[in-house]
Amino acid sequence: MELFCSLTSPNARRVRVLAHELGIEDQLKIKVVKPRESSECLWTVNPIGKVPTLRLNDGSGIFDSLIICDYLIATYSTDWGLEQQTDLWQHKTRLSLLNQTSDAGSQARKLLVQEPPQMKAADFQLSKVHRSLAHLETTWGTLETELSLASIGLACTFDWLLDRFPGISWADLYPRIGRWFDEFKTRESMQKTQIHS
Repeated sequence: MELFCSLTSPNARRVRVLAHELGIEDQLKIKVVKPRESSECLWTVNPIGKVPTLRLNDGSGIFDSLIICDYLIATYSTDWGLEQQTDLWQHKTRLSLLNQTSDAGSQARKLLVQEPPQMKAADFQLSKVHRSLAHLETTWGTLETELSLASIGLACTFDWLLDRFPGISWADLYPRIGRWFDEFKTRESMQKTQIHS
């Protein structure tokens, strides 16, 4: 299998972390691409050209990080994460919320690097990130004991925010998530997929 991705993407990192947690990282060949540049090999697999995209051994493709993760779990460990998942719909809602949080953070970054920076619009996007983290901080009862796609997603998103917005004291603003992340980031799967700016 081949994963087309950006190594700085929190969504792509979610797939890479999961592969380590499932013990199949050696079966996943990483191909770093820049989706905004010409990439015929990616476009052949995913006509939209978004990453992450997984190319299977038969040449077919699976798109979107959550669908890729579902495929890996269904293929290699069908019961992974289920024992700690107490509410399916809350779990799926958290996954969606984390995707939207990453999207809002990415939009904020794009707005801030424009000339001139679009501060008002960036602040609006960052307000979404803050509301999301505040919601997770106060409502995720099993955060400290859960190993799931959602907890992996939060770890990847939080680490990306720390890297991309170093001027914001994320761990001080969200101390419960900060304490949890300090422990979660020591997992081998997180260490071996660290973001490199």
